[in-house]
Amino acid sequence: MGTILVTGATGFLGQALLPRLVDAGHAVRVLERRPGSAPDVAGVERATGDVTDPATLPAALDGVDRVIHMAGLVSHAEADRERLMRVNVGGTENVLAAARAAGVARVVHVSSIAAVGTTPDPGRPLDEDAPYSATAASYPYPLSKRLGEQAALAAAAQGQDVTVANPGHVLGRGDVNGISTFHIRKILTGELRLTLPGGITYVDVGDVADGILRVMDRGAAGRRYILGSVDGSLSHMELARRVLAIAGIERRMLPLPGAPTALAGRLAQRLGVPLPVEATELDAARHWWYCTSDRAIRELGYAPRPIDEALRDTVDWYREHGAL
Repeated sequence: MGTILVTGATGFLGQALLPRLVDAGHAVRVLERRPGSAPDVAGVERATGDVTDPATLPAALDGVDRVIHMAGLVSHAEADRERLMRVNVGGTENVLAAARAAGVARVVHVSSIAAVGTTPDPGRPLDEDAPYSATAASYPYPLSKRLGEQAALAAAAQGQDVTVANPGHVLGRGDVNGISTFHIRKILTGELRLTLPGGITYVDVGDVADGILRVMDRGAAGRRYILGSVDGSLSHMELARRVLAIAGIERRMLPLPGAPTALAGRLAQRLGVPLPVEATELDAARHWWYCTSDRAIRELGYAPRPIDEALRDTVDWYREHGAL
């Protein structure tokens, strides 16, 4: 069994994935832009490199049998569009090319449900074969994830062994950078008391890590696998209600109309008025980013926990770290 190289292991998901890989008996190496930035997990090797710098990749891939490519930029700012394309698309192309040159047996490209898109009907979540909506493609981050994923699938179509995981919005313990679960913290502290129509499919970080291992071991080349929670497609209002109930907090959330609020956000940003989130993210939030994990459950034996368990873990983690 060869070494597995993991890119993007410095984030929330890396903290859950690396120990599972080691516990499963794999030799693991992480690619770090800054030495020492990945979680400190016993037995994990470290290589310094950057997915946007192809010259740094061959040494990191020496002796590697499989790659789990998670590295990416998360930003909803229109001003970051070029950087999103450079990292999420160009970086993926660089990793795929370097893996081919190194004779890597399999690449798992970790994408996102942002690359699956939006549904006009919250009662009909999308599957892996759904056409990509023009709505989703109008936002820079989802578009960059879609294009990066298309590069991975194109490589698979040309004979490279590449398979794709599409995690939902990740919740749970250990979001030390506060990127994925920041809205939970703001609901808990009362900084966020407004909601828009729309919603997203959530998932526990541990379930995603387990799902990625299943995609790596059992997934078919050229196939996508959505990794969400079966009961995790929640409107923003429902998410807030559950978080507050779990935390034992009595507080009302105020619903706002979607399109007028999004328009006001864009106008405010143009006028230089500070907003708690990017105007583009505010706009994207009013849509339904709902997906089904039926394929992963059926083909991979993926078995996610109830989403309330992930919410409770998230609330407990923030309580332990001083958010309440």
